[in-house]
Amino acid sequence: MDIYEAITRRRSIRRFKDAPVAYAILERCVNAARLAPTAINSQLCEYIVVDDERLLLQVLEAVSVWAGVPRPKDGWSSERRPKAYIVTLINTELALELGTSKRDADYSIALAVENMVLVAQEHRLGSCVLTSINRKKLRRVLKIPDRYEIAILLALGFPDESPVVEVATGSIERWIDGNGVLHVPKRRLEDILHRNRFSE
Repeated sequence: MDIYEAITRRRSIRRFKDAPVAYAILERCVNAARLAPTAINSQLCEYIVVDDERLLLQVLEAVSVWAGVPRPKDGWSSERRPKAYIVTLINTELALELGTSKRDADYSIALAVENMVLVAQEHRLGSCVLTSINRKKLRRVLKIPDRYEIAILLALGFPDESPVVEVATGSIERWIDGNGVLHVPKRRLEDILHRNRFSE
């Protein structure tokens, strides 16, 4: 699969098969993140790969919102849950030492996570970027030192759904059809592309 194909086929996946993910693939995702561009070559990001069955549910319980749905009072369903996570951390002491701005750090995080998402896609893994997480709980579960900021949680596993891309005709609200298939409207290329100058 080439890069463009990986980008066009990628969808956020929220239902996963009950199949383990090889650690070598997860390590490869992190290596791709390590090689992403960073502001002033600051390399602020560090990563925790979680693939231990005993920890997976504890990490999931730190997710506050999943697919736009707040965490149920009795916890998330044990079915179709992710089989691995990669937590992206920011070394705040290093950021302070280098004088890296929050905005530069955010760009570095985004580029690193996108690299991981694309490598996952190359290996036929589904992924979902999660930011609505209980960072205090996740810090406790994974024993993350205070000098690290928890940036993003990436959920991974083999997809157990196949979301469909639709052309957005006004609304960009996702919807599920009668067969349980998720439809994701995307704005058309001609609606967002300008050449040489901005055109109405």
